[in-house]
Amino acid sequence: LPMGTSLRVLLEDHAGGVLGGKALKAWTPGGSSTPFLTADHLDVGLDFESVMEAGSLLGTGAIMVLDETDCMVEAARRLVEFYARESCGKCTPCREGTWWATRVLGRIEAGYGRDEDLPVMADMGKNILFRAFCALADGAVSPIQSTLTHFMGEYEAHIQQGRCPVTGRGPSHDAESTQEAVTFAPTGPFEIQGVPS
Repeated sequence: LPMGTSLRVLLEDHAGGVLGGKALKAWTPGGSSTPFLTADHLDVGLDFESVMEAGSLLGTGAIMVLDETDCMVEAARRLVEFYARESCGKCTPCREGTWWATRVLGRIEAGYGRDEDLPVMADMGKNILFRAFCALADGAVSPIQSTLTHFMGEYEAHIQQGRCPVTGRGPSHDAESTQEAVTFAPTGPFEIQGVPS
């Protein structure tokens, strides 16, 4: 397909549509390190300029599609967790930032989120972005910032209802990782010492 083909044409005419006939909720035009776009961006041309104007990047061109049954908090947590595992540990913003972001996202996803978690997540994104030696940390910030931008209501519902508004999953009291997330995740402003904001 030529550059500039829209996701709608690619998805509906060439890929068989969203799996199971479900509605499109979110997608990344360039893999896991590029910001999520929404169904409102279905007609954005898949070229560098158009995707950038829409608020994302073409990146590798590896398109990920999420449907109406996918939880965006879970999606962000899974992607950030991937980057936390892949971090070499050299740079503090990446090593510590992705580790803590995974825990705060895990707490929200598990139904133990707090109102103050949302500004903490926004602070984490600002304090990780462009602060590490390589682009891995920047890739980890994309799912955080873009889901907060486009799906803030889903985060707020997780916190207010104590469960996922999409899947209905609630607190998991027996999960060791959930308890760790609840206990250790930061609850206040997140700054990396010695790094100007």
